[in-house]
Amino acid sequence: MRHHYPSALAYLLASRQRELATLRHLLQSVRLTTGVSQLVHEIQRERGASILWLCSAGQVFSEELLHCGRNVTGSIDGVMARLPALSEVGSDWLVSSRLYSCIATGLHALSELDALRQQVRQRQLTHGVAMDQFNHIIRQLLNLVFEMVDTASDPGVSRALIAMFSFMQGKEQAGQERAVGAAGFAAGQFSPALSQQMVALIDAQERSFQHFTEFADPDSLQRWQQMTHSESEIERLRRIACTAARTDTSGAAMALRWYQCLSQRIDHLKTIEDRLAFALMQRCRQSIAEVEAQGDICPEDLQQQIQQSANEPAWSVFVAGQDWPEPASAEPLRADGLTPQLGRSLLTLIQRQSKRLQDQDDELAALRASLEDRKLIDRARALLMQHHGYSEEQAWQALRKMAMNQNKRMADIASALLAVASAFARQ
Repeated sequence: MRHHYPSALAYLLASRQRELATLRHLLQSVRLTTGVSQLVHEIQRERGASILWLCSAGQVFSEELLHCGRNVTGSIDGVMARLPALSEVGSDWLVSSRLYSCIATGLHALSELDALRQQVRQRQLTHGVAMDQFNHIIRQLLNLVFEMVDTASDPGVSRALIAMFSFMQGKEQAGQERAVGAAGFAAGQFSPALSQQMVALIDAQERSFQHFTEFADPDSLQRWQQMTHSESEIERLRRIACTAARTDTSGAAMALRWYQCLSQRIDHLKTIEDRLAFALMQRCRQSIAEVEAQGDICPEDLQQQIQQSANEPAWSVFVAGQDWPEPASAEPLRADGLTPQLGRSLLTLIQRQSKRLQDQDDELAALRASLEDRKLIDRARALLMQHHGYSEEQAWQALRKMAMNQNKRMADIASALLAVASAFARQ
């Protein structure tokens, strides 16, 4: 009596269906990324308005604070609607535990927003403390985006996610520059420490935007290049801030001018970020369509035939866009229920599928190696800041100098520093 085991064809179909399921879940993550992008933008606006409110002793931006708060609340609702459903936890779902952890951390950070707003409105904290707390909330949301970048399973989508995350990082650093500059101009002069902070933020933006240009789609890159040619007024104000020079204009007027110029720049950055989000969605849908449209296998017909294979002596499948009927000569069936002709076609499909998936894995490995390097450098920089009191820029320059002196990559230096720190921590 013949046993009916699952066929190679059935597993090939399962591979294709699993790939489609992964891409469709990735599309949900991409939608969440676009929602987080909008939320971060609105919190950045509220942070800037809050800093000006505090620096002006409550004289300006009272109405702006209320307006920003309403926009943030609306954006939070949008993000909540895109979160993965908790009812699917424990099922055969494709969300990693790390992503759930990042979501939990982000939601906890957002829960602190109401208390922060109340303290700002009552002017119970300094602008520096307020900025640190806003920065913390935004950082947790960006970590959520980074986690989605780190787990993307399609190379094209992964590249688009890296471009968008790098751009979001640069835009966040521009938002911090807006807030720090507003505080300095409102005071009438930049202290050396504040000027150094401005320089560090400008350098950090350049690094983030450089990384964005390596992965961006052509249209987003063109828009970025067009924007960078029209920032002469910002450069003039930056020179004042970075050289700790006094201005002839009143502090409040300069702070407002700076805020307006930087807000206009950040709004332009948001249009590019929106374009990146659109390109990301299109890339994800394109990957889904490419898998669905491949003529190798017609899933509906094949699924029906697999279910009937135990009862029927022979059947046809759609291969490479053709209907292969049972030959009139009635070729003998193999043990898996396929004729030799269909068996050869099946082997071709399996080999083609395996090569395509291997090519994807190779490209993803290269992309994730780049991400791993960035994570190592960020961790080493944080270590230097924590144990040596370095600023972010000083830590970066220290790592770069060590790499140049030893003729090694910064990621290798960072890895060595982290290994030494771990060894001392165990002693």
